[in-house]
Amino acid sequence: MPNPARPKSALSSALDLPLLLAAVQTAAFYWVMSLPAMKGSLLWRYTTEHVVEYVIVALFIWGVTDALLRALGFPRELLALREDWLPARTGQEPVSHAAVLLAGIEQKPEWQRESRLGQRLQMALTYLAEKGSAAEFREFLDGLSIQDDDRTHRNYGLIRFIAWVMPVLGFLGTVLHFGSALGGFTGDEIASKLDVVVTEMGSAFNTTASALVGATTMMFSLFLCERTEHSIISSVDRRTEAELLTRFQVADPSLTPFISAIESATRARLEAMDAAIERQLGSWSTALGTFMQRVDEREGRQVELWSGALQNLQRRFDVGETEREGRLRRLLDTLEAGREEHRTQLRATAEHFTTLRGDFAQLAQAFSGIAQDEGKLVELQSTLTENLRLLRETQQIDQALHGLAAAIHLLTARQNPAAVKENRAA
Repeated sequence: MPNPARPKSALSSALDLPLLLAAVQTAAFYWVMSLPAMKGSLLWRYTTEHVVEYVIVALFIWGVTDALLRALGFPRELLALREDWLPARTGQEPVSHAAVLLAGIEQKPEWQRESRLGQRLQMALTYLAEKGSAAEFREFLDGLSIQDDDRTHRNYGLIRFIAWVMPVLGFLGTVLHFGSALGGFTGDEIASKLDVVVTEMGSAFNTTASALVGATTMMFSLFLCERTEHSIISSVDRRTEAELLTRFQVADPSLTPFISAIESATRARLEAMDAAIERQLGSWSTALGTFMQRVDEREGRQVELWSGALQNLQRRFDVGETEREGRLRRLLDTLEAGREEHRTQLRATAEHFTTLRGDFAQLAQAFSGIAQDEGKLVELQSTLTENLRLLRETQQIDQALHGLAAAIHLLTARQNPAAVKENRAA
């Protein structure tokens, strides 16, 4: 069973992974700073002007690397919280089942067993399997939760130390810069070398600024990591209590003989009840078979009655269907006769419309002739108007009227000779 508080070996303590990675990254960072392109830049000025700044940068990279490595373990913990570790329970189980559950957890992959939840479940089940009782189990779980909190606090001791020591290093660098800027100069020399003194003092403040930025970053990383890990531990506490706290039966060891006697008596009584139930079930089966036989006979008679009723209903339906067919046929004959009469009327109406169309054609021809005669009348009117104008101009209107009257009598005589003769006789 893995122990979360197991001490590191001497080799692993000497070759700490965050320390090795931080050393490599620090060397790479200052190699980049040594390039000509970086010389004189803002980053170069804040990280390379004094040996204290080298220490600040190295500690900062070490702390950030340790925080990132801690954060890389969070996804494993979150995935472990989503796994199904124990089978579903239907009631309280005897404590002896803890060994079976522990064996099932030990069959899971290593990354799950090494998670916080996996370690917590293994230690809790081991406690139950070794003690054989669930007494004082809540206190044991509370102790495991406190151990996890202490472990979290110890895990971030390096980051906490770096966040605390960085401001001190910044002030130390400031003091050293001020000492190098002002030490060894008299009052007259300080006045003559004021630009050098001011430059050194600016470098001193740069060291303080670098230390404060690093400390702030470390504190923020510590806050995020500890908050996330405490949230994971709270989830582990809730999951462990939900899975194990009320899962097993709690019994006093001194009561074990009495419980065994009660279990034996209860077992004998249950066996007697099972036998009685078997006999009762046999009698009920016989009675149920007789009842089902009677039900089948009654259903047979009911089926016969229903069959006769359905046959009578079918005959009545056939008779009614024949009568309905006769009435429908007579109705169809009546409709057909009305349809023939309607066709005859439509045919007469069509012939009448044909006659009307011929009359309308003649009327159109008459209207066309009237329109032509109207044109001729208009032309005649124009001619008469022109003649009247000429007569008025020539002063021969009387002769024209006599001539027109003669022309009218002549036309009348030609159209109706009998009337002319009667006029002469008169």
